[in-house]
Amino acid sequence: MAQLSYRLYLIPGATSPLERLCLGEDNLLLIYADASKARLWDLKTQEFWRSMTKAKAEELLEQGGWFEVFVEHEVFVDVGELIRTGMTTITKKPSSATAATDLGSPAILRAWMYLHPILSAFLAMQLGDPDFDELCLGLLGSRSTGTVPACSLAGYKGAITFLCSSLDRSAWICSPEYSSGLLLAILSLLKAGSTLEEWDSLTSQISTYLINNLYQIVGEGFKFPSLEALTSHWFNPCSEVKQSARTLFGAQIQRLSEKQACDIVDDGRYRLPSVQPDNLKDAPYSATALIVVGHVAVEHYTSIPTETLTDIAKSVALYLHDESSPHRVLAIELCSIGFHVWQHYVDAVNVLRALFELATNSGTKKDGTGATPGPVGGVGPQARSAVLQIASTNTPLFMTTLTMDIATPKSVEHRRSVMQLIAFIIKKKPLVLYPNLTRLVEAVIKSLDPNIASNREAVMDPAVEILGHVVRTFPTVDFHKATQRLALGTNEGAVIMYDLKTATRLYVLEGHKKRLTAVSFSPDGRRLVTASLDESVVMVWKVGSSFTSFFNPGAPPRQGGTGTEAYKVYPFNVGDEARMTVAGTLDWVAFEWTNDRTARLKIRDSALTFATT
Repeated sequence: MAQLSYRLYLIPGATSPLERLCLGEDNLLLIYADASKARLWDLKTQEFWRSMTKAKAEELLEQGGWFEVFVEHEVFVDVGELIRTGMTTITKKPSSATAATDLGSPAILRAWMYLHPILSAFLAMQLGDPDFDELCLGLLGSRSTGTVPACSLAGYKGAITFLCSSLDRSAWICSPEYSSGLLLAILSLLKAGSTLEEWDSLTSQISTYLINNLYQIVGEGFKFPSLEALTSHWFNPCSEVKQSARTLFGAQIQRLSEKQACDIVDDGRYRLPSVQPDNLKDAPYSATALIVVGHVAVEHYTSIPTETLTDIAKSVALYLHDESSPHRVLAIELCSIGFHVWQHYVDAVNVLRALFELATNSGTKKDGTGATPGPVGGVGPQARSAVLQIASTNTPLFMTTLTMDIATPKSVEHRRSVMQLIAFIIKKKPLVLYPNLTRLVEAVIKSLDPNIASNREAVMDPAVEILGHVVRTFPTVDFHKATQRLALGTNEGAVIMYDLKTATRLYVLEGHKKRLTAVSFSPDGRRLVTASLDESVVMVWKVGSSFTSFFNPGAPPRQGGTGTEAYKVYPFNVGDEARMTVAGTLDWVAFEWTNDRTARLKIRDSALTFATT
């Protein structure tokens, strides 16, 4: 009996699904769903011959001698394009509040019309898990046993195409790359569905269930998603695909054992940008290695050798400081999640200053991974997010760098940029600055030194803007415009008085023994009231100019017969409100003035009135 022999050819994929396969002697002609693409291969030499249009391919076939196979898919779908097409019908702001949640609205129905058939087919997984089946039944309304249409997910080394076959256990034991593409397609569609309020809860439950339990349901042989494959979607133009890829990537890293993490880092460290020759530092494989190794190292840094952490940190700094690098945004993201690790292996102050500059730079650049185009536009939003994160996790270094750059900047323009950044942080995360408010305010005031007129004029606008934000945000700071005096209450209980005309500290009022909660000037600027919830006391101070102040400049005004003690002291009792958090005091505590000599302290819904004469 004659023995049949087979030869297997592995042909590189394309971003479009395969439509027709044609054999002619030693030639293989592949025609793709894209109307303008066909490729001719020489099977004898196993070399790519040429690319051609679909029209040229048809002419070649008409010459005869070809055996043709149609790839019979029910439908070809690019998952990212499917989501974008479906979701654009509902992402526009509704003209009325009711349009957003109306299940019967045309926009909602059109979006679901796009997503439901494909999602139903994907979720028809015959895994024998009743809990999963029940979740899908609640979302889709039926237990579909159909087959998955031919879908493609462009990204890792071309595209992952999902064939027409029932999704059972065998689909998840093919390869890490196939598992990545298949699970990412499902999660992306679910993510799109979660945008619709009616399906938010169920789609989120199904996503969480798959991420946490799929490997246990499939059991032995399950191929965990490839980290490298997921990075190809790091900047996918479809936000649902991008977010799902990052979520799945993070879940995979969390699941790694210490040994697995070390193996991944050890394997990838030799592809890091900092160990590559100059002409390969920006190569796609280097950027991919930095994403994978960097994120793994952040989660498992206690097990990673110092030499490797140094290489990673240098790679982050390399991309961050290189204005021409297409991967700057990667460095910014890694600073955001791992600055606490990298700061020990590079010049942390220079890294922070680079982030300051990028956070306030309005220029535009293209950034990405190389393999997949990154976001177009400036990296300012990402840099500002990184700065906020670092400010929250490493406040001492952040505040030291900030105040140094205000006090001794490399240029006036740099000082202006830093002040713009401060204004942004005050609006976004005021509690980050609260413990160091005295240092910050003093640095800004000193930048207004009239003895350096050129500097004062250049920074006047941003400095005034910052102080305005400070006064509006923090009840422990107040400014009196007519006298150009600024009062700042400290955590130690002291009140520092500044003169903005001379950019100097005038004097300190010391009466409170605990943290101050609010301060306020009277309308005429001759009285200052201060309150401390920790002490449950209000104090009244004379702060107007007096005859004695001319003979003793810099000394606190005399407070009547009591010398430097407060002019008046009013104890009060507000019960549990005295234990209000700092965050609460920013929103719920403030002084109001009914006239020049009567102040009202508002504490949430309570109001206490005090005479200041």
